[in-house]
Amino acid sequence: MSWIFAVILITPAFGFTSCDSFLMNNRRLRHLQAKQEGSTHNWNHEPFDFSSRIGWDNFYKEGNPSDDEQSLENLEYEWHSHMPHSVIVDAIAPTIDAASKYYNTAAVDNEIPSILLVGTGNSALPRILHDAFDTPVRVTCLDYSPVCVEMIRSMYADLCPNMDFVLGDATCLKETLNSDKYDVIVDKGLLDALMCGEGFDSDLEKLMAGIDEVLTRREWGMSILVCFQLSKSNREFLIELADCGTSHNPNLFWDFDIPVEGSENGRATFNLARRCALDEKNRIVNIDHMITDWE
Repeated sequence: MSWIFAVILITPAFGFTSCDSFLMNNRRLRHLQAKQEGSTHNWNHEPFDFSSRIGWDNFYKEGNPSDDEQSLENLEYEWHSHMPHSVIVDAIAPTIDAASKYYNTAAVDNEIPSILLVGTGNSALPRILHDAFDTPVRVTCLDYSPVCVEMIRSMYADLCPNMDFVLGDATCLKETLNSDKYDVIVDKGLLDALMCGEGFDSDLEKLMAGIDEVLTRREWGMSILVCFQLSKSNREFLIELADCGTSHNPNLFWDFDIPVEGSENGRATFNLARRCALDEKNRIVNIDHMITDWE
């Protein structure tokens, strides 16, 4: 790991800062989680190269050394554990409701609201989202580690009938998902990992372009991002990438650092981007059909 801490990546075109702080934050977070969860958590907390697929494969292979049958709670591992899952559920509930009403009204055969988790890992979030709403939802778990995908398939396939498991690269979403569209996309920790790799600005651009492609074009579309604190230049880059909407793919509008009760002791921030429709006066029309001025 020491060689990675010495690398500083500066890309003048995009103004990104080094991944140095992200590696350090990840390392501190892992030790913080180990201390917090103590004897109830069996996962190995040794740092590794977060941008390496081999590193992630080994994490899932070796993270839980017990040969005993494990409960779901022991098999699940949470990045940014101070960020309550209920916050994500509450944030996307209006989108799920709007999508469900549309599909029911439009009489679209077998269509239900859909959620895509990119870099899903072995979090409890997929099963929580699967069961969180009054209406059924389809949850797609995408990860590029085959070890991870097989692991979560064994954990959730029987419990969650509307859950899919996809082995694929989040920087190639359109190709991986065959241009499927999702009402909600959730990134909980993936961006942090991408920013630990060389050339991360290119990977981030590909990720955001893919999200723009596979997120529904309808006004309720929402992308959730849970990650370490973003610098001003990081936020500006995300806004720049999102500000490329067309009549076919409306812009994404970001809200950063949304206050979250209960997350004060963690390092994570809660951010979301909305697929908002614009009226003839260039004002945002949100999913509740309320019109506000766009500055």
